Amino acid sequence: MNLKSLSVLAGVLALAACGDGTPNPEQLKGANFISANDAVDITLSFAPDEMRVSGQVVNLYNGLYEASGNHITFHPFASTMMMGPMDAMQIEQDYFQFMTTVETYDFSNGRLTLKNADGKEIVFQQVDELPADEVLDLTTQVEEMPAAPESDTSK
Repeated sequence: MNLKSLSVLAGVLALAACGDGTPNPEQLKGANFISANDAVDITLSFAPDEMRVSGQVVNLYNGLYEASGNHITFHPFASTMMMGPMDAMQIEQDYFQFMTTVETYDFSNGRLTLKNADGKEIVFQQVDELPADEVLDLTTQVEEMPAAPESDTSK
């Protein structure tokens, strides 16, 4: 090896040693994930330009998150209120409760692992796109159903 190659190699190794392995929250922006389950798949998407997430278990959901280093906090989610199979509904309820307790995450090799203080975790696999029926526009607001028309009793 010549002296020039040796100095380049030494520089690369020095830079690699400076990294502490802490995930960069910017890598989450615009990323989509799925956690496969026997009863129902859980999807999780991070907005590309704001600190919002969305996804679907049985119901569509969205909410806010905060991340710094390997720490992440999810605020309670807003969701639609459709019914589904009982086992899938239980998974959804457990997931929504778990997400408010998440404290740390690891994102490497296309896998996102969310973990709470009790050591409970959920692992997601990164995907390029979510199925079309599972995409929730983060700007969409759940609107109240319009009032039913009043019946005409004058007949």
